[in-house]
Order: sequence, then C-alpha cells, then structure tokens
Amino acid sequence: MEFKYQTVRSKKNKKNANRKRNVVKDISEWTVQDVVNVLDRRREALLDSSFYTDLLVMLQDKVVAESPHDIICYGVGSIQESKSAQYQFVLALLMRDLLKLPGALYIYDPIFTELDIKVCDHYNMEVIKDNEYCRRTVEKPTLFYMPHCGKSLYSNALEANWSADRLYNVVVVGNRFENYTEGLLDRELKRDCPYLIPAVKVVACTPFPNEFDNNQIFNDLCIQTFPKDTLADVEESFWQKLESAKENDGNKDDVI
Repeated sequence: MEFKYQTVRSKKNKKNANRKRNVVKDISEWTVQDVVNVLDRRREALLDSSFYTDLLVMLQDKVVAESPHDIICYGVGSIQESKSAQYQFVLALLMRDLLKLPGALYIYDPIFTELDIKVCDHYNMEVIKDNEYCRRTVEKPTLFYMPHCGKSLYSNALEANWSADRLYNVVVVGNRFENYTEGLLDRELKRDCPYLIPAVKVVACTPFPNEFDNNQIFNDLCIQTFPKDTLADVEESFWQKLESAKENDGNKDDVI
C-alpha cells in the first residue's frame, strides 16, 4: 500500500493559526486605510438607521435651504481613537455630499493625531492649522458643525459674526443654546458665554431625532439658524459688543 505524505497539524497549532487570523490590530498601529475601513462601516450603520432617515428630512428642510458655501467642523475628537468621533466625522462627510458645497469643509480639533490629519487629507478636508477657539468670521452662508463643543466656544463663533449683515449667514449644528441659558446663573453666562444670552432671542432651533446607537453620539444636537426676518426686527443696540470677565478661549469643560 502506498502512503501519501501529509502534513499533520496539532490542535495547538490550529488554535494559534486561528488566533492570528482573528487578531485585532491595536489602534496605535492603524494606517489610513484601517481608519477608512472603520468609517465605511460607520457610514453604512448611519445610513441604515431610522435616525438618519429622519435627520435627512430635517437637513434638507433647514440646512440645504440656507445654501451653505462652506462647512466648518470643530471639536469632533480623535477619529482614530473615538467611536463617537467616527460617527460625527461621517455625518460631516454626508452633509458635505448632501449640500454639494461650492466651497470647502474645514476641520479642526486640538487633539487630532497625525493619523487623524492624514485621514482628513484623504477625504479632501481643509485642516485648520491653528486653534481659532471657534472665532472665524464668515462672509458667505456657512454651516458651523460643532457637536458637543463647550458653551464658550459657541459664544466665540457667534461673537466673530455678531452683526446684522453676518449672523444670518451662520447655521450651527451643535448643542442647543437654550440648554445653557436656562441652566446657568446670569453671572456664569456673562462670564463664560455672553453671546448666547441675546442669541436665544433670535435663533430658530430644530432638534435632531431622539435616538441613535447609545444616544451619546448625537444627543442634544440641533440645527440652529438665524432668520433674516427675525434679525431685521431687532434694535441697533442688540448688536453692541459684550464685555466678558475673561478671555473665552475655552475651559476645562470645553471640548476644543
């Protein structure tokens, strides 16, 4: 009888081989392609959700109607290290596609890793070089996408555009301003986020749908606009520069 040669693997070797195939690469070893693969999965999950189906209607009604020229994205966090940041980043990409921006998608977070920046470059985003503390003046309709940024940073973005001929260009996707003005003492508001006080009198707010994933990613976010008709009715004194007890460059409670 002729015996054919056959390599016999021990059970231990089989187990080790399977373990190697199932090893999850540590995020510190990730490449741009690794992050892109994760973002593709996040995108699919978001697109397949009832949350996004409902949100899309809101975006088309409230944001597309404003015809933003650019998106400025502050404070999403590290795409490499955070699941929430990955979903928030994907939403920025989806909004860019939806809006068919004639301009650019600018992005900044002080905790970006080198890989985060490479990922932003991969998606043709303009990475802001210096920390502006959200003080960017805009001359064209602009969407400020600021998920879960700190209160002083929302105030900074408003301050930079606080005039009758600029504020109507601003659309903010972020936390609802009234949550701060209703929950803080006047002295805290005047010290930390003075421009939120008058802003709530002229802002129109559309809350995001209620649930997605663990409800920690897009919770408490809304679309906030400043209708021209409302701004036209305010007195000139409304636009006076407000004094702050400190330089509002964020504090320990702020994200960026």
